[in-house]
Amino acid sequence: MEKKYEYPAPANYPDVVNTDKGIEKLITKSNLEALLTKMGEDGHDVSAPLVELIAMRNFIVQKMRGNKNIIPLVECILFELKK
Repeated sequence: MEKKYEYPAPANYPDVVNTDKGIEKLITKSNLEALLTKMGEDGHDVSAPLVELIAMRNFIVQKMRGNKNIIPLVECILFELKK
């Protein structure tokens, strides 16, 4: 018998995950990662999509860190311009 995988989304899920906080939460807990992990445990070779998911997560984390580092700099520049 084939395995059945179910990861249903709540009605408001697109609204929840398509925010900065929602994306931050996906970095630590992702239904996609859970699904791929479960499929791998069940004998499916999902190594390529798992590597791609990790690469995308790393890219997002890197961009988010960059944004957090830029904000204080921009605020400082704006403060100096207002003098």
